[in-house]
Amino acid sequence: MAGPCLNNLLVLLCIAMAIALVANASDPDILTDFVVPAGTNSSLLNGTFFTYGGLVTGNPADPAKFSVSKATVAEFPALLGQSVSYASLFFGPGTVNPPHIHPRASELLFVVKGPLQVGLMDETALKVYEQTLQTGDMFVFPKGMVHFQFNGGAEPARALSAFGGASPGTIPLPAELFESGIDDAVLEKSLHTDHDTVEALKHDLAPSPAAPMPAMPPMEPPPAKNGAATACRSAALALVLCFGAALLL
Repeated sequence: MAGPCLNNLLVLLCIAMAIALVANASDPDILTDFVVPAGTNSSLLNGTFFTYGGLVTGNPADPAKFSVSKATVAEFPALLGQSVSYASLFFGPGTVNPPHIHPRASELLFVVKGPLQVGLMDETALKVYEQTLQTGDMFVFPKGMVHFQFNGGAEPARALSAFGGASPGTIPLPAELFESGIDDAVLEKSLHTDHDTVEALKHDLAPSPAAPMPAMPPMEPPPAKNGAATACRSAALALVLCFGAALLL
């Protein structure tokens, strides 16, 4: 019984260490004003290379959901080496951008249409800094710190984010954390937040109701789950979260 559990813990610890190594990466220093992609004839460049028109400000397919549109080096190659990127965020009523980190850049968020609730988790001070931002407000999320945004209003909210890196990266906290059945009080203390925030995150991350299944013939009940294995998985999840946070400091 201890063997599989130990293997799971080792795998999770390796993932946490990999995240920490990624967090130490940054934009490369360049010796020219800008970088031309390999295989491109620089003499043929024009203003199109420095132009990006793919940033959108909503989700036409489902305007009630949260959506994000990015302009990083992956979408806009001219940003390579420029230490800057951008994102447009759209929040349908009651939607959340779940807790996550940007390991390679700080984020400066500007609220185009508020209000918008934001939260920043400081593991060293065991504290969460929360603020309800209004239209025109700005909020900074330092590099590598867990943060989230939540639209608790009845109207859509919009924001723009500028990053101090061409490839800021995004590492989300596992959604399974809020679906694991861990008691709210444990989540509140682990994330240093309050009950209402935990419930809001749980509600937004809950899967959509599945369509009803046709009637099936009765089946024998499955064997009871192993309580020790379940506890082991929960312990492994908690350990990697704590370990990852500690390595990212």
